Amino acid sequence: MYGIQKIKRVGQILTILSKHGFDEILSRSNIDRIIPDSVLLWNESTKKIFQDDFNVRVRLAIEELGPTFIKLGQLLSNRADIIPADLRAELIKLQDNVPAEELDIRQKIEESLGIVVDEHFAEVESLPLAAASIGQVYRAKLLDGREVVLKVKRTGIREVVEADLDFISDLVKFLRTKYESVQRMNLYEIVQSFTASLLSELSFVSELNNIDRFRRNFAGNKAVYVPKVYRQYSNDDILCMEFVSGVKINDLEGLKEFGFSPAVVAQSCLDLYLEQVLQHGFFHADPHPGNVFVNRRGQIIFIDFGSMGFMIPTDRSCIEGMVMNFLMKDAKGLIRNIKKLSIVHYIEDERQLERDAFEIFQLIEDNSLEDIDIGVMLKKLNKILESNSILLPDFVYILLRGVAILEGTGRQLNAHLNIPESISPFAKKIAKEKASPKYIKELISEKIKFFTQVLGSVPEDMLMVLEKTKNDKLTLNHKLQGFDELQLILHRIGNKFLLSILAMTFGIGASILAHGRVGYILWGMPILSWLGFIASFFLSGILLVYLIRSK
Repeated sequence: MYGIQKIKRVGQILTILSKHGFDEILSRSNIDRIIPDSVLLWNESTKKIFQDDFNVRVRLAIEELGPTFIKLGQLLSNRADIIPADLRAELIKLQDNVPAEELDIRQKIEESLGIVVDEHFAEVESLPLAAASIGQVYRAKLLDGREVVLKVKRTGIREVVEADLDFISDLVKFLRTKYESVQRMNLYEIVQSFTASLLSELSFVSELNNIDRFRRNFAGNKAVYVPKVYRQYSNDDILCMEFVSGVKINDLEGLKEFGFSPAVVAQSCLDLYLEQVLQHGFFHADPHPGNVFVNRRGQIIFIDFGSMGFMIPTDRSCIEGMVMNFLMKDAKGLIRNIKKLSIVHYIEDERQLERDAFEIFQLIEDNSLEDIDIGVMLKKLNKILESNSILLPDFVYILLRGVAILEGTGRQLNAHLNIPESISPFAKKIAKEKASPKYIKELISEKIKFFTQVLGSVPEDMLMVLEKTKNDKLTLNHKLQGFDELQLILHRIGNKFLLSILAMTFGIGASILAHGRVGYILWGMPILSWLGFIASFFLSGILLVYLIRSK
């Protein structure tokens, strides 16, 4: 059944691509042999689309392809290292809004949770409060009067997404085998990471666990409020959580009505995001104004925890170090941390990298947020990464997207916000923690443990090497850079040398035969001599052509 679903979905994808002007791609693939003509022919409604810019058509096609492709487009819009600027500008416009699905919510609850709605809920609204590509949200009220929202997954969305992910994965595998540039882009790795992230977002149980973890991280922090979740009314298809009221974080009028300064709210939001990243290593991946609210008590409320960024302790330590390097203008330290953090790097000129880093330091320090063009700064950063072949972990690109979103929100709330000054108190807090006896003791303990493990493994490794040497089983693996090219050069030299030997051999043999006058005589010289001279001249001509071509 899944195979049939996949085939149907591929057919829908090809139909949409054709509709938006991709007939040329389809015709070159010879896929028209199996696709009906009606799918490939233009119609009146598509003529307008062909008048649009190519990048606009790409965006329109992605929006019609559905949630998987929209979210992939949103992900790629953050990758200036592989996506051209004009296409990125269009991908940033991608919207995840879709018409609401007609759904009997009461029946859905009873079928999914195995309960009678009236025995648990005093009220469930029949019309959705909001609709997105993966699910839609309904307001409801429990029997004790508590207001909740029910996030319900769209019917059949998992099958569609899984078919889309299979199609994308197969396509990237094919492109990777055909084009070396696709391999260099690490596109397959990006798709694999995206697949894991989207499948996690499809699971409401995963989102529920994310909310609980987020709440634990901020336990006791009065600046943030995390909505309660109701596990008894939640599963993989339905998520029941507390309804929270407030205003969007960029609603200036609403904030003023509550009596809050937008500048103070901006600083509070920035502090909370820094805490997520630098202290917890678990941060909101999409903090746009629709997902961040402020309640009447001035608390910041994050919603939609389906997509979260995650860092292991060593990654978080590198990011902390980079923040400190940034504030202290320590370019050398920044480069060291970039090397530790990166998956791949090839830095030819570290002095130039230092100069590039200082340029960014100075740009941020000398300007307030209203004077900084975040696009120019990110372009400089991506140029640095690209020129040094630096490939960073996926969470870094998610973090950069989150920072870019917060920058836009911060610009609306407080255009005079100075980033180094705003980060400085948090950085001092980190520095103080790192200087505490407790932290130093833990660090020394970790180092001792590491060296103990290394020293413990050295005798075993040495013994293994000695045993292999004794039994003549020790092998040395090595790789010569450019060996294939060297092989080709030697091969060509060998060919030329062989041609010269053959030409000389035929010439000398023909001369000997001519002197001995052996065999049939033609024009005063044996026929075999004629053949030898002809072969010698022919091979000499080939050799001369080789020499001219190789300059």
